[in-house]
Amino acid sequence: MRKSFLISLFFLLCVSAFAQIDLRDSVDIQNGNQTTDASIRIVDEALPVESSSSIEKTHSPKTAALLSTVIPGAGQVYNGSWWKAPIIYAGFAGIGYGLSFYQDYYKSFKTAYNSYRNPYLAQGLTPPADTILTVRGETGYSPVNVQQGRDFYRKYRDLCIIGVSVWYLVNILEAYTEAHLFDFDVSDDLSLHWEPAYYCAPVCRLNPSPLPSGVRFTFSF
Repeated sequence: MRKSFLISLFFLLCVSAFAQIDLRDSVDIQNGNQTTDASIRIVDEALPVESSSSIEKTHSPKTAALLSTVIPGAGQVYNGSWWKAPIIYAGFAGIGYGLSFYQDYYKSFKTAYNSYRNPYLAQGLTPPADTILTVRGETGYSPVNVQQGRDFYRKYRDLCIIGVSVWYLVNILEAYTEAHLFDFDVSDDLSLHWEPAYYCAPVCRLNPSPLPSGVRFTFSF
């Protein structure tokens, strides 16, 4: 009887020891996993986050400017603002009409003035000031009026040439600028969001449960 009691007691002690060993191993494995998770979190916190500015944009401002240089308005179409192309061509048409108008009148007054003056200059004579000239089928112009008309129309013809050049450059710069703002958010959704930020220091290896250490504010606009 005593022998049976001792055998039973020994058996119970062995079972209790094995249970404690299994429990300790499971706790160690769990702690090891938590430590690994904490290490992963530390590595994730240490890794630099790739910002949106470092990502290469697929919409190229240089392409937009090049397209508008080759074909005015093509850069605007590339930017998605196809409605601007008719405005650009309307501007060219308006300035071009002014250029044609002033060029035509400038040539008429210039031809009339040269036809009056050149024969006298070829003979070394001074052209008479009381001559009546005809320009574009209209009679009654004095030499001074014809000269003033020639200078007037030449001035505005030159301004139209400058206007065409300026409008061409505006077309390129507008396409280039709009391409830079292509991904810019212009919505009315301006809000402020906050959320806790967690950082697990190396000491967390002893206590792997992370604690909140700050507040991160995110602006959405």
